Amino acid sequence: MKLLRWILLPPVVLLAMALAVANRSTVTFSLDPFDPETPALGIDVPLFLIVLVSMLVGILAGGFGAWAQARRKAARTRGAAPAGGLPALRNADGD
Repeated sequence: MKLLRWILLPPVVLLAMALAVANRSTVTFSLDPFDPETPALGIDVPLFLIVLVSMLVGILAGGFGAWAQARRKAARTRGAAPAGGLPALRNADGD
């Protein structure tokens, strides 16, 4: 898995850097879908900033999802162990 990360990560980083250098022009980031000409919620930012922030949000969302899944799996594993051992303890006490 680490080898795969080292094979895939450098080209992705180089592609993101090339994209950032090539797209330095300013664009209007608009949150108003009804008026594209003069948006009520709009800001002028470089295009690379939008792309890089979007990538960062995607990475963070994926990491959070993987963390939550691992946490659920660990909780499920911890919850199953005492339930399997409990009847054996009851039988040993003579209940």
